[in-house]
Amino acid sequence: MIRIEICTSNYKSVCNAQDGGADCAELCSALEVGGITPSYGVLAEVADVMRIPVRVLIRPRSGNYIYDDREVEMMCRDIEKVAMLGYEGVVIGALNDEGDIDVKAVESMMRAGKGMKFTFHRAVDASRDIFESFRQLAELGFDKVLTSGGCHDAPRGASVIAELQKRYGDKVKIMPGGGINISNVESLLRATGVSDCHASLTENVTCFHKSLYPDGVDATGASMVWKESDLNKIKMFVQLCRKL
Repeated sequence: MIRIEICTSNYKSVCNAQDGGADCAELCSALEVGGITPSYGVLAEVADVMRIPVRVLIRPRSGNYIYDDREVEMMCRDIEKVAMLGYEGVVIGALNDEGDIDVKAVESMMRAGKGMKFTFHRAVDASRDIFESFRQLAELGFDKVLTSGGCHDAPRGASVIAELQKRYGDKVKIMPGGGINISNVESLLRATGVSDCHASLTENVTCFHKSLYPDGVDATGASMVWKESDLNKIKMFVQLCRKL
C-alpha cells in the first residue's frame, strides 16, 4: 500500500491532512521558499492535536544547504525542542562546500534527536552525486529520503527515482516529492515503483478579508493571501493512491 505524506505549512493544513486520510505529515513554515522550521507556538499547538505521525522540517533559513557551525547548533537546539514535544521525527539535510553530504553536521543533528526518526530532505537533489548521496544516507540511518530525482520536480525525475528505488529501495524508503498532484500521481507511482509519496496539495485561502484587500495585497504590496493543504484535494489524492 502507498504511504501518503502531506507537506503542511501551518496548523490547519495538519488538521486537513489528518481528516483527509493521510498516513503522516511533514510540518514546516514558508513553503514558498522550500520550507523553514516552524515557530515554537505552531509546534506546540500541532503537538496537542496530531493523531498521525508528524515530522518537523529543521531548516534555519532559505537558500542553500551549506551551514556554518552556528547554524548547525541552531538546528540541533530546534531538534531538541521538537523531541520534547513528542513528534515522531525531523526532516533534516546539509551539504558541504563540495556539494556532498555534510556528514559531520548530519551526525550532530542525529545525536540531538536520538531516538527519533529522520528524513533527509531535498538537499539530496542539490548534491553533487545523488546516487552516492543515497548510499551515504542509508548508511547514516535515515529511514526516508525525500527526492525529486535531482530534477525540478518529481515527474521530470521519475526515471532517476526509479533507478534509486532499484538500487536502494531495500535500504531506505525513497519518497518522491515536488510537483506531485492528483493529475500525475498515478503515473509517477507506476513508473517509479516506490511505496511512499509526498505532496502539499495546496489551495489559496479564500477568506483573506477581500473587503480590506480587494487585490490580495496591502498598501506595501505584500501578499495577504496564503496557502493551505486542501481537505478535498487530500481526500481525492488518498483515494487515487489507495487503488494502486
